[in-house]
Amino acid sequence: MYVTYFDEVKADSKQGQDNYWVGGICLPMSAITSVELRVNDLARKWFKSEEMTKVTEFHGRCIYFGKFPCRDWKPDRRLELLTALVEILAETDDIRRVYARVDTTKLKAKQKAAEIAFAMFCERVQLLVGRKEQTLLIGDLDTGRSNTTIEEFSKYRVDGTPWQHGIDISSIVDSVHFANSHHSRMLQLADIYLFAATHRTSGRKGGLAEAFGKLLGEKNLYAHRYKVFPS
Repeated sequence: MYVTYFDEVKADSKQGQDNYWVGGICLPMSAITSVELRVNDLARKWFKSEEMTKVTEFHGRCIYFGKFPCRDWKPDRRLELLTALVEILAETDDIRRVYARVDTTKLKAKQKAAEIAFAMFCERVQLLVGRKEQTLLIGDLDTGRSNTTIEEFSKYRVDGTPWQHGIDISSIVDSVHFANSHHSRMLQLADIYLFAATHRTSGRKGGLAEAFGKLLGEKNLYAHRYKVFPS
């Protein structure tokens, strides 16, 4: 049995991001505790506490831009923490990485970007897990699309994904579940992965952007399954 934790990055042309992303990490339920321990060790080192609160949350944008709870941290310190988190993602064999990316500049119906990205993400998760295994989907409640996402997913489970060559979503069981990211180390890792995966298309510039890009080039963060649309 697997659990897939996911987040989203919305398209925002003003920030240089023209792509709508849905992505995250998938791992066996039996591996979750050991990964949590590694992330908790980082929380104890950097925040002096393992408690699941906003004060100890690892959030990619907050670390990168020096926002709460990393306010006033120097760039080198923020990069050091990002490096430690990326290493967990890159070096843990049980963690599988998956995403869907929709280029909104090539869509006529741009308001459909979120729906298309989520449907394609579900397809990639289905292909990643295979028909002989099962997974739960757990998303970040902070995204604000929980009710819509649950409704969309219920249709995919009945009818498959909504296009001519869609696929059956038989291995993602139950509904889509949501939790606050500061209550889940795995959701925090999913956030860090998506933050890293979107870096190249983010429009971020400057010394920290170059250093982070170099770091990502040195680490194996390839996606085990992914979809870029339109291709």
